[in-house]
Amino acid sequence: MRLIPSKRAIEKFLLTYELEGCQKAVDLLTEHYGIRRMRIVLDGRKVGNGDEACYDRNVAYFTKKGLNKSNVLHELYHHLAYVYEWEMSERREEKEAYRYVREVLKTTL
Repeated sequence: MRLIPSKRAIEKFLLTYELEGCQKAVDLLTEHYGIRRMRIVLDGRKVGNGDEACYDRNVAYFTKKGLNKSNVLHELYHHLAYVYEWEMSERREEKEAYRYVREVLKTTL
């Protein structure tokens, strides 16, 4: 499986994000990967720890400030790790999530 979507899929994600919102954009990528959808919830109380976002079983929670493309893609990586049951330490998963965001966004430059 190719983890980084094609340039065309990423451009479609970005355009959908801007025109139709982040939930529809994430739905496009989860469909691209052939996995169940990840729900986006704006609820800063669920996030806690001074973080901007967190992921828990098919749901990504965001603060108002934290709802942006980078954080959405970061939490999508956690969703991929959860769905595909990738075994890795929490530290490594965070590192890989940041790398995933960089690789996806640099594809469109």
